[in-house]
Amino acid sequence: MKKSLNVILGIMQIILSAYWIYEMALLYYKYHFTNILFAFMYPDWVLFLNIILSILSLFFGIKLTMNKISIKKSYGMMGIMMLIGLIANNFYPQLYI
Repeated sequence: MKKSLNVILGIMQIILSAYWIYEMALLYYKYHFTNILFAFMYPDWVLFLNIILSILSLFFGIKLTMNKISIKKSYGMMGIMMLIGLIANNFYPQLYI
């Protein structure tokens, strides 16, 4: 039972992390390679930080799926990474020119 729960929760974490990587990469692409005008844009370092945090969360999801770490540790690390991403998304220093 616990093994199948680890696999299910690990796959959910992998899917969420992969989706977040996709969304941040898509935003970076839209910012730099299209003619779309945005009223608000995240700085590149915020996008890259979110991608790096998502890759780490993906890694923990894979380890959870293979039963190398516990559910508590995996989702705890994912929660910490989401909190860091939330802080970076909302409270980065803004430059007004």
